[in-house]
Amino acid sequence: MNTYLKTFNGVAAISSIGLDGEEVDQINFLEKPQIYVYPGWLVATASDTLEKFTCEYKILNKTSIFTAIGEVLIVKIITYGKVLVAGPSRVNDMAKLIEILNNYQLDKIIIDGAFSRQIFAKITQATILVIGANYSNNIEKVVKDASLIMKKFNVEAYEDQRFLNKESICILYKDNNLVELEQKTLIGNIEEIFNMDLEHVRLIYIPKALTNKFVEKIIEKRDIVKFDILLDSPTNIQVNDNYLENLFKLKNKIYVLNPINVAAVCYNPFSPKGYEFDNFEFKESLQKELKQKVFNVLKDGQNE
Repeated sequence: MNTYLKTFNGVAAISSIGLDGEEVDQINFLEKPQIYVYPGWLVATASDTLEKFTCEYKILNKTSIFTAIGEVLIVKIITYGKVLVAGPSRVNDMAKLIEILNNYQLDKIIIDGAFSRQIFAKITQATILVIGANYSNNIEKVVKDASLIMKKFNVEAYEDQRFLNKESICILYKDNNLVELEQKTLIGNIEEIFNMDLEHVRLIYIPKALTNKFVEKIIEKRDIVKFDILLDSPTNIQVNDNYLENLFKLKNKIYVLNPINVAAVCYNPFSPKGYEFDNFEFKESLQKELKQKVFNVLKDGQNE
C-alpha cells in the first residue's frame, strides 16, 4: 500500500480491516512496514490509535462505528507523518464507513486488506491481489495457491434480476421456473437439498457460504448432479484448497452476482521470516501460471 500511495496523485482516504502501521505485527511478532500519509488526506481509524500518529491531524467526524480499540473517527492529515490505522472488522461496518467517506471530496478510498479476510473485496470497486513469499517457503505451493485464488476471484458474472436481494437458497429449473426455499444457508441442510429431485434443476443459488461438505457431495454425485451454482460473491467460496481445486475440475459451472474486479496482481519475493524467493523465478512462475502480468511490490510500482 505504501508503494501505491507514493505514486498516487490526488486526495486519498485510508482505512484498514485490521490493525496496520504498527512496528511489530501483533499476531506473529514480525516487523511490519509503517504507513505514511500526506497533508489533505483522510484516515478512518479507531480513536485509540491517534496517540501513535507522528503527524498533525484534525478530527472531522465520528462514525458511530466501534472497534475493540475505540470508535472509528475520520481525521484530516495536516502534516506528513506516520499513522496507525485500525478500521472496522465487519463487512457491514466497512460498507457503512465507505458510504460516509463518499461524502468527502476524494479521488480514492483505499482499504488495507488481509489474506484471511478476502470477503471484504466484495464491497470494493477494485482489488489489488498481493502474492507473498511469506505464505510458504515452498515457491511451487505459493504459485499453485495463487492460481486457485485467481480462479476463485475470476468466477463469471451471472445476470438475472430475479436473484437480487434473495436471502434464501433458490432453485432454478430447466423450464425457467424459480423456487425459493425456506433454507437460508447450507449448514445443516445439505442432505435435505440433495434428497430433492435434482434431475430437472438448472442452477442453485446459495446466498451464503459454499462449504466443504456441499462440494464433497457434488463430487460424490458428479455423475448425476448437473446443476450449476450461483453465489453472491467469489468470497462466498469458503472451501479448502483441495476442494477448491476439485470444484474447478467439475462440469458444474460457478457464477456470481457480484464479481470482483482484480485490477492488478502484485508479488513480494521477500518474507520477514528470513527467506526470499529468486525474483525472476517467482515472477516468471506466477505469470506463466496466472497467464497475466504481475508486478513486484517495490521494484515495479514506480514504472507501471
